[in-house]
Amino acid sequence: MARSRKGFTLLEVMVSVFIGATLLVATTTFIFSMGELWGRGANVWLFQKHVRGVSRFLEQSIQATSWKLPQGEEEQTPVYWYEWSSREYRNRSLLTFEMERSPGVLVWPESRLPYVVCSLEFEKSEGLFMLWRSRLEQDFEEESPRRTLISPFVTGVKYYYIDYEEDEEDAEWEVQDDPEKEADGSYLLPQRIELVFEYEGQEEKRQVVLPTIFNGLPIF
Repeated sequence: MARSRKGFTLLEVMVSVFIGATLLVATTTFIFSMGELWGRGANVWLFQKHVRGVSRFLEQSIQATSWKLPQGEEEQTPVYWYEWSSREYRNRSLLTFEMERSPGVLVWPESRLPYVVCSLEFEKSEGLFMLWRSRLEQDFEEESPRRTLISPFVTGVKYYYIDYEEDEEDAEWEVQDDPEKEADGSYLLPQRIELVFEYEGQEEKRQVVLPTIFNGLPIF
């Protein structure tokens, strides 16, 4: 008995190739779309981690500060407004604190410097910077402070003040885009600041408390 042999016709082969190609394209598109989504998720996660890291760094740095006695002030304040004497920062008062030793991110050239003055500088188009210099450096008064980028994602800084005018028990926070001024033009020290971080349409806000009383001993 003769065995029948039946193969694929050209049309069947073309249909099979078309179906296979369609499945391959669909699978590849799915893989790449999942990879894109995963990448976006990873970026968001890294951004949130960055926000937490920057906030924690500033909180720990300010909490570790020594107190400084500003000119014309009788009380000791760990955070104060300071104007660097170098030309590019003249007439610019910046929130400032001092540390017994610079944190790890502020190293020059290969070691941490002692008795470091640190100021926060915000530039809307660039982010948040730390200006810093050691009081023990011979050119402390003449040279510009070193400038270290803390976060390029900070797009705003808000200043929080407590309004005690009416009733201390019902005091409310006043949030300002710019620091408040005294009658003589000097800035008032806020109780806290809020940093606004932005990345690809996502916004995160973190508040940093500024201590106003220091009970320890000065380091300089």
